[in-house]
Parts: sequence; structure tokens; C-alpha cells
Amino acid sequence: MTRIGRPGAVAPGIVVDRATGPDGAVGTMVLLNSLGTTTALWDDVVPHLTDSFDVVRFDQRGHGNATEYSAPQGIDELVDDVLRVVDGLGAGPVHLAGISIGGMIAIRAARLAPDRVSSLAVMCCAALLDRQSWVERASLVRRRGMAELVPPVLERWFAPEFRRERPDVVRTYADMLGSTDPEGYAIGCDVLADADVRDDLGRIGARTLVLGGTEDPATPPHEQRAIARAMRRARLEILPGVGHLAPAAAPEAVAEALKAHALDRPRGDS
Repeated sequence: MTRIGRPGAVAPGIVVDRATGPDGAVGTMVLLNSLGTTTALWDDVVPHLTDSFDVVRFDQRGHGNATEYSAPQGIDELVDDVLRVVDGLGAGPVHLAGISIGGMIAIRAARLAPDRVSSLAVMCCAALLDRQSWVERASLVRRRGMAELVPPVLERWFAPEFRRERPDVVRTYADMLGSTDPEGYAIGCDVLADADVRDDLGRIGARTLVLGGTEDPATPPHEQRAIARAMRRARLEILPGVGHLAPAAAPEAVAEALKAHALDRPRGDS
């Protein structure tokens, strides 16, 4: 892993995991996490991408390796983190993909820095969320920690059939969420309470994939449709039987969609 930035600086130190693709890789793909997950979210996606791309991922503030951080005052500070990573790679414009809060960050980044984004993918995302629910969630974890939050979040992350058939995956993500630093999680809730990227959507010129799941109660398909309709160059795809945490539940389908989009090829082409 490569560290970009100085721990303790105004912008936090960022540990970057970079998986190198083949000689002559067609580009670099940067993957942005959801709240309550680490870079391990993409473990089963990345191997399907590295035949074509260098793949970069990093933990958001207060998650995983990002233990030295200052609380962001809004989503734009998290966008700054992304752009610092992109600039530190020295790779030119990247294919930027994010899920949930990572999707909102990616949208804002593509609007603010179009010269650094070759293509955009947002998944399981909404342009605006209910403020009060995130204020209450931040308060809960600050008072009581993460344990009480784990069961209801897992129900949103994974569809009922998946929870029955893959309890091993569900346990892995229960442990991941439960071990998240409560304050790190809470500051993400603070950001989501105030984040609003609706005005960004129509101002993005990059080709965009909007990806959702039919069984996502957190950001249902109608949210994905609203994002796609508001964008100039968006294509919508909804994965059947998939809840909110699509890269964990359907890593091959997510990777195939990301790869086809970044390469500007129809699905199924090699």
C-alpha cells in the first residue's frame, strides 16, 4: 500500500491500496466505499477488473486504516480527499466509481473536477437523503456505540434470500460494521445529513453508469432512476435480487458492469 499525504495534516493521511493491472492497462479505476465499510468491500470485485485496469481504493475518514483524521465539515472535504488521491497517482483522468456515500462523493467530484474524471459510476446512491434519520443515527452511535445498529443495517445491506443463503458473508460484514469506530461512523452520518448533490447531476459531462439493486430499501431503484434522468449521459442498470451493498452481494455482476462502462462497451463484450 502507498501512503499519500501526511498523517495529522489538515487533510488526513490516506493509505491507498493499488492493485496493478497488466502492462498497458487501459486506465485507473478508483473505488469509493459506503459508510461502515472498509476497502475489503471490493475484495471480490477487484480481481475481475485488473485484467484491464489499475485499481485504487482507500478508506474514508474514521474507517479501516484512516485512523488519523479530522472531522470533515461537509461532503466537499471528502471530495478533496479523493482528488488528492487522484493527483497523487499521477495517472491522468480516472474512472471513478462509488457506492452510497461514495457515490455522492463521486458525483460531486465529477462536477468539481471534470478534468480528473474519465467516466463515472454511482451505485446504490441517492442525491439527497432524509436529514433527520442521519442526525438520529449519529446521536445513537455516539451514545451507545455500534452494536445496536448492526442488525437493522444488515437488513438493508443484504436482501432476505441472500441473508439466508450466504450467512458467512453476512457475518463478515456484521463484524466489519460492528468494529467501525463509532465517531468515524458518526461523522459520516453528519456528512450524509447535510449532503445534497441534486444540483450537480445536470452539470456532469462524464459518461455515467447508475447502478442499483431491486431489493435495496436504503436507496431504492426509484432513487437510481431519478439520478439517471437528471444526468446528461447516464445509463441505468438495476441488478435483480440485490440489496444496498451490491459489491458484496454481487461482485462479479458489479465488476462486469463497471468494466463494460469504463471501456464503453455493451455488457457481455470481451
